[in-house]
Amino acid sequence: MLYDINKVCNMLGTTSRALRFYEEKGIIESTKEGLSSRRKYTEAQVSEIHNVLVLRTLGLSVKAIKELRKENSDLRNAVLTRRAEIISWISEKSREIELLNEALAVIDSGEDIFNRKAAETSPEGNALLIEIANICTKAICDKDYKNAECYFSKTLSDYMPESAFSAMMKDTLAPVGNFVAIETITTDPNHANIIYSFVRYEKMGLKFKFVFHNKKIDGLWTSYYRI
Repeated sequence: MLYDINKVCNMLGTTSRALRFYEEKGIIESTKEGLSSRRKYTEAQVSEIHNVLVLRTLGLSVKAIKELRKENSDLRNAVLTRRAEIISWISEKSREIELLNEALAVIDSGEDIFNRKAAETSPEGNALLIEIANICTKAICDKDYKNAECYFSKTLSDYMPESAFSAMMKDTLAPVGNFVAIETITTDPNHANIIYSFVRYEKMGLKFKFVFHNKKIDGLWTSYYRI
């Protein structure tokens, strides 16, 4: 049985223009019947169009969907990659909001925003914490999670044992591609017990936030950033 293009559009809530675009990009196919140039679709083709529309709803690009049509493609990895891109965007915009809030606070206090010196960090006073963060960052990049766990506090180890930490990092690292380099490790300007490390991967960057208590890592968060 063949379905007319208008019928398919009504069934799936899309437009003929969208279907033509997807066909031009090679992610769906249509069937021509007889001498008519009007597009028609088999049940299998309609099912494939439905799948493409679901993936587009998730925000996957046409390029990503085209990759998924190849053999040995990984849908889970594609979804993780898209999620990472969104998290990266949110993180970037959240930082912009923080900077705007800081700027408003300076303006409201009557200070000159253009002459205000940025808060200074004291890496010398936090040399040990920076070194621990550096060791843990390298261990994570090498997927040596057992070594990283040596520097966790008991509270963090109980909350996130090695098996859970390994599983979490597997999902976190899946969309970023191959490791490139550790870009920088820095202290939070307002909290001496917080250290950030920025790691560059092939597709995007990964930021680690280490929160220390009694020279042990008591909290660990990750976020993506665009490179």
